[in-house]
Amino acid sequence: MKNIKVSLCHCFVLILTVFTFFSCSEDNAPEQKADYNLLGITSVTINGSRIPVKADGVLLDLTDSKNITGIGSLSEPYKKHFEVEYAILTKDLSASSVEIQSKYPDVSINISHVVTSPSVITWIAKITREGYSESVIYNLSFFDPSLNKMFLE
Repeated sequence: MKNIKVSLCHCFVLILTVFTFFSCSEDNAPEQKADYNLLGITSVTINGSRIPVKADGVLLDLTDSKNITGIGSLSEPYKKHFEVEYAILTKDLSASSVEIQSKYPDVSINISHVVTSPSVITWIAKITREGYSESVIYNLSFFDPSLNKMFLE
């Protein structure tokens, strides 16, 4: 009986050791912090006005932009994904435009727009770079205050 207990104890220790050995691998190493400067975004041009990007490589420097405001952001550091939303007041929705500049030729910039209401057009820009996990999405919503009762009241 004593030998059976000792054998079971040895088996348990052996199984625990093997489990511990295989569960501790390099795959569990913490991810590196996201570096959005790898996307090389230098500026975003909105309605012909060039807006520089801050040192973090994502957020727009709105110091000289009176008709643009940041309205929200979503950061997923472990996925290396950042999403930011801006609201832009404009007098002509049909003339709204967005361009994004990167200093790297292998950066993919996909821009599309959606008419969400008669007084709002949203441009969505997705930026990725081949070989890197970092990604950024800009949601740029253009509002015409003359078409929106909320602004008139």
